[in-house]
Amino acid sequence: MPLSVLELATVATGSTPASALEQTTRLALVAEGLGYKRLWVAEHHGMPAVASSAPPVLIAHIASATSVIRIGSGGVMLPNHSPLVVAEQFGTLEALHPGRIDLGLGRAPGTDLRTARALRRRADLGADHFPDDVVELIGYSPRATTPRVIPVPCPVTGTFPRSGFSVRRCSAQSWPESSPALFLRVPLQSPSCR
Repeated sequence: MPLSVLELATVATGSTPASALEQTTRLALVAEGLGYKRLWVAEHHGMPAVASSAPPVLIAHIASATSVIRIGSGGVMLPNHSPLVVAEQFGTLEALHPGRIDLGLGRAPGTDLRTARALRRRADLGADHFPDDVVELIGYSPRATTPRVIPVPCPVTGTFPRSGFSVRRCSAQSWPESSPALFLRVPLQSPSCR
């Protein structure tokens, strides 16, 4: 059975975020050496005990330090970000580390209410718009029939399991039921990326 790691980059009492990030990198190297299939990092903000507030940056660092283990987000809290920016960030990661990048999505704020409002820049925290944001993100796929904007590098493609929150809205999209978050596989190559 393939095994994976979900890492928070926990800052131990008396330690620093830099130390936590260094330990996360060491954990990835150990997991890779033990044959684990993937390591995902979570997105949390405003929590002194968690250093994983910027998953794409941390994923880039870990992917550069490892060679075969898949690295991804478990997950990027999509309401905190523009779907176009997420598509471009993960398209860039895939261009740098072909075949090794996963994108997991969530709808929770990953923080307290005050920080969520600072991240989202509006009173509406956007979680109710999650299915629409996922549809927009999918629209940036090289497989989309009518992309509104072409992200560069090319973004994610894949299958999209639906979250419990999104059952009603996402079932209309014919996404297979699977898990409480969305996990996307970044393509190895896409004709529109060449």
